[in-house]
Amino acid sequence: MSKNVGIIDLGSNSVRLNLMQIKHNGAYRFLDDIKETVKLAEGMGPEKKIKQEPMNRAVKAVKLFKRFCQANEVENTIGVATAAVRTAVNNKQILDILYKETGIHFRVLSEMEEARYGYYGVINSMSVSNGIIVDIGGGSTELVLCRNRKMVEYVSLPFGAITLTEKYISSPWIKDGEIKRLENYIYNKLTEITWLKNANKLNIVGIGGTIRNIARVHKNKINYSVDLIHNYFLSYNQAKRIYSSFQNVSADERKSFAGLSKDRVDIIVGGSAMAIILMKYLESPGVVVSGFGLREGLFYEYMFSNRKSIVLNDVTERSVQNMMLLYNVRKSHVEHVAKLSLSLFDQLAPLHGHDTWERNLLRKASLLHDLGTVVSYYNCHKHAMYILLNTRINGLTHREQVLIAHIVAYSGKINLKENFKKYADVFVLKDNKLVRKLGILLRMAICLDRSEAGIVNDIECIIKEKEVEIYNIGTQNSELEIRELHKKVTNFNKVYGKRFKFITKEGI
Repeated sequence: MSKNVGIIDLGSNSVRLNLMQIKHNGAYRFLDDIKETVKLAEGMGPEKKIKQEPMNRAVKAVKLFKRFCQANEVENTIGVATAAVRTAVNNKQILDILYKETGIHFRVLSEMEEARYGYYGVINSMSVSNGIIVDIGGGSTELVLCRNRKMVEYVSLPFGAITLTEKYISSPWIKDGEIKRLENYIYNKLTEITWLKNANKLNIVGIGGTIRNIARVHKNKINYSVDLIHNYFLSYNQAKRIYSSFQNVSADERKSFAGLSKDRVDIIVGGSAMAIILMKYLESPGVVVSGFGLREGLFYEYMFSNRKSIVLNDVTERSVQNMMLLYNVRKSHVEHVAKLSLSLFDQLAPLHGHDTWERNLLRKASLLHDLGTVVSYYNCHKHAMYILLNTRINGLTHREQVLIAHIVAYSGKINLKENFKKYADVFVLKDNKLVRKLGILLRMAICLDRSEAGIVNDIECIIKEKEVEIYNIGTQNSELEIRELHKKVTNFNKVYGKRFKFITKEGI
C-alpha cells in the first residue's frame, strides 16, 4: 500500500502544502503542491504582533489544506511555522486557533531548525560540495555555509522580502534613494557575520520564491529551452539585470513580467535586493536555483528516519534508482544493458576517447532507457525522452539531463537534427557527436539483451584496422540478439569509422 504524507509550511508570505507519496516498494514521488499567499508578516511592525486579517487568511488556507489532505487520504500531516510565528508575541493565539480549527499541530521551528531543513532539501537534491545556501523568506533569511557537503555555519537574519519591502520600498513607485538605503542596510548586516568573510567567491544556492521568480523571469526573457527550474544557473550580472528591471516600473506594471508571480510583484524588489547584495558581497559567480527547500528537507527527515544519516552519499544514484522503482522498469534487463554498454564503452575507449564523466552519462541512460514503456511499448524511446526532459533528476545539471535524454532517444533511432537546434542553448560544441557515440553503444547493448535473459553475458572487443570484432562471451544461443544487432545497428561505421563484426563463442 502507498502512503501519502502532507507537509505544510506556514511562512511569513505564504502557506504551502507539499503532498508526497511513499510507495510500497520504497519509491517516493511528489504528488501535488498548493500555495496560498497570506502575508502573515504583513503589518507586524516593531511590536511583532500578527494582525487579525493575516491571521484569518492563514487559518482559512490551512483549513483548505486540511480538506485537501483528507480527500487524498493523507496518513501523516506535518505542520511547521517559521519566522513570522516564531517572532510574534501572539504566536500562541494563532497556533491554538489553527489546532482548534484544523486539528493540525504546528511546530514552530527554531532558527537553526529552519536553516537545517533547507540544507537537507538542497544537499539531498543537488551535487553541492561547497557553497552558500540562501533561503529568502517573507520575514527572515537563512544562510548556510556548506563545506564538503556538510553544514558548518548558519545564521538567520531577521528580515526577508516582506519586512525589507515594508521598511524601505514605497508602492506603487519606488522613490529616489530607497534602493540605496535598502542595499546599504543589507550590506552592513552581512558585514556583521564573521564566518561569511571566509565564503568569498563561492556559488550561491537559492531557495524560496524570490530566487525562483528571478530565475523564471530570466528563463522567459531568453526563451530557455529546458522547462526545469531546479538547477537553473544565473550569473551575477544576469540576476542583477533582472533586479534592475524590477525597479524601473511600478508594482502594477511588474505583473506583465512573464515568469513573475502576480502575488509577488509588490515584494520582489526587497527580496531580490537580498540576493543581489549577497552575491556582490561574496563576489559570487552566480546563483544555482534549488526547487527543493524546507518542505523537502522535512520530507527527507521523515523518509530517511531509519537511516544513520539523513544526508545521501550519492544524490543522483538515489534519484535514478527511485525513478526505476516509480516507473516499474525491468530492473534485471536495464542493469544488464548497463553492464553491456559500459563494457563496450571501456573496450572502445581508443576509438571514442571519452572518460569517466561520459561513462557515467551512458550508465544513467542505460538504467533509464526503459522508462517510456510506462506510456507505451511502441515509440518507448520517444516517451522516455519526454519523461527525462520534463522531470527532476537530482544532482544533474540541465546539460547532463538533456544529454541523457538524447542518448536514450538516439538508441531508438530518433532523428536528432531538430532537437540539437532546439537545445542549442544547453548543448556545447561536439555534444551531437557525443550523443551519437554513446547512443549507438546503448542501442547495441539493448539489442544484445533482446531476449532479456542475459544470453549474451558479456562481450570482448578487438579493435582492428578496418573493423571491430565483438565476441559473445556466453554459451547459449544468441540468434535473436545477433539478428537484432545487425538489423538495428546500421551506422556504427559512420560514427566510429570502422565496421563491426559480431562473433559467437564457437567462432573464436
